[in-house]
Amino acid sequence: MNRPNPQVAQRGAMTQQSGMCLSELMVAMAIGTLVLAGSLEALNLTQSQAVRQQRTMTMQQEMRLGLEVFEQEVRMASSATIVTAMPDRLEFLANIHALRTVTTGGISAGQTAVPVQNGSGWEAGKPVVLCSLSGCETHRLGSPGQRSQLQLTSPVRGSYPAGTSIEVQNRVTYYTRMNDGDRMQLMRQIDGGAGVLIDNLHSVRLTYWDEWGRTAAGIGRVTRVVLALLPAAGELTTIREVSVRS
Repeated sequence: MNRPNPQVAQRGAMTQQSGMCLSELMVAMAIGTLVLAGSLEALNLTQSQAVRQQRTMTMQQEMRLGLEVFEQEVRMASSATIVTAMPDRLEFLANIHALRTVTTGGISAGQTAVPVQNGSGWEAGKPVVLCSLSGCETHRLGSPGQRSQLQLTSPVRGSYPAGTSIEVQNRVTYYTRMNDGDRMQLMRQIDGGAGVLIDNLHSVRLTYWDEWGRTAAGIGRVTRVVLALLPAAGELTTIREVSVRS
């Protein structure tokens, strides 16, 4: 009767045990790979969502700030200072930076040097308006304003007493254009210098209303300006209604 060889039996047990450990290891690796892939996918989704949320928040912040600028500046306009009122373009005159002063002496017809309380910081070439009870006239600054004097490019046509008001009159333009991605932009231009106010829009529309809540029959009837913006992301239309000065 043959007896089993203990060494052969031991080698067989070791082989069987090693095979079971390798199989379990392979299964564990496969499960780990699936778990890792799922975790990476979840991380990518979370990151993509965070990027989209950040982009949306940035766009909303830019729109909010842009609309605040629009409201503040349009409130400075009046039906008498509106130059253009179209669905895609609004142009008006206003003293955007509140640069105003008064004359410190009388002004005679033909003068180009105007004595003022403070003309510091007034840029050359800016249009300025002199106004008194007798009327108003517009000129341009021939040189940067000085502390006590403004130099005009053309002579004053009338006579004005001391205390006559004089202020800068900027030309403000809001208009639309397409960007490189075929999205609409709301542009802002002050005296020829233009920049993007609000970007990535699907549509922009300006409408003009009179004091009775009807579409204004002409620029002289405009009392309210309504701006409607539809973001390119397809969100709800944002509307701002601004009353101009009477």
